[in-house]
Amino acid sequence: MMNWLNQHAQAVKLVLTRMDNNKLPTFMISLVIAVAMAIPGVFYLGVEHLSKLSNHMQDETEISLFIKLDAGPSTLSEIEAALAKNPAIKQFNLVSKADAWAGLKAKADTSKINSEVKNLEQNPLPDAFFIQALSTEPAALDALRAELQALPGVDQALLNAEWAKRLASILALGTNIIVFIAALLALALLVIIGNTVRMQILTQKDEIVVSKLIGATTHFIRTPFLYAGMVYGLFGGLLAMAILLLIVQLYNQSVAPLSLLYSNDFSLDWFNLPLYLGIILLSIFIGWLGSFLSVSRAIAAIKID
Repeated sequence: MMNWLNQHAQAVKLVLTRMDNNKLPTFMISLVIAVAMAIPGVFYLGVEHLSKLSNHMQDETEISLFIKLDAGPSTLSEIEAALAKNPAIKQFNLVSKADAWAGLKAKADTSKINSEVKNLEQNPLPDAFFIQALSTEPAALDALRAELQALPGVDQALLNAEWAKRLASILALGTNIIVFIAALLALALLVIIGNTVRMQILTQKDEIVVSKLIGATTHFIRTPFLYAGMVYGLFGGLLAMAILLLIVQLYNQSVAPLSLLYSNDFSLDWFNLPLYLGIILLSIFIGWLGSFLSVSRAIAAIKID
């Protein structure tokens, strides 16, 4: 076990020494990886932020629950109790028919419908609950509307969820674009890292030949190059995280006046741990995979005469 750990420690030390001797090329390769990983990261932050902003659009996810005209106080109490127990409802408020009628008459005094309202002999408006759902997902909103429609005493439950459906489609499209761009950039990184490792193998071809002559296994020869790819990926992932942090900081500074103007928070989370950890781990994996594919072919092509 100690020999195995010592072998890998020596391989890592060798890789870091070589990179230290070639700081500029190492930095340039890491920067390429960082930019490639930061691009889908920026798109991801944008889609995630748009999704969070949709939760602030409370009026657009409001369900209007109109009660039957002949419903009594006991029916209203039962409906109110059912709404209070529903876990899918964030908040609700009751507008009584008397309040609605008073509001309509107040508006009629300043509009062209004044005469029509005055001709009405009695209040035609029903009691109504205006409900704010927790979720903005179209499917969840439709399910909640159907559930409320089935309550005893309810005449009609109305929901204008067209905007939510459009937003969900846009977010789904954005997610697909992120996956597509990330896949293309991952392929590009595999080629870049693979070519970099292949060039290193060519410059150390004599050492590899000597190692094979004294009985070194392919695994032993391949290990330092695999670590090189992983270290490139690690440095690139850390740089990508730094780039994203800088972008988030600049964005938050730009939207700060807008947030104050609308008394709302439009800023991005400064430290998105799942995103940054995912970028670093994915960068390391891409570095390892690119190195593995390249070094396996390159070492197999080296023949001992």
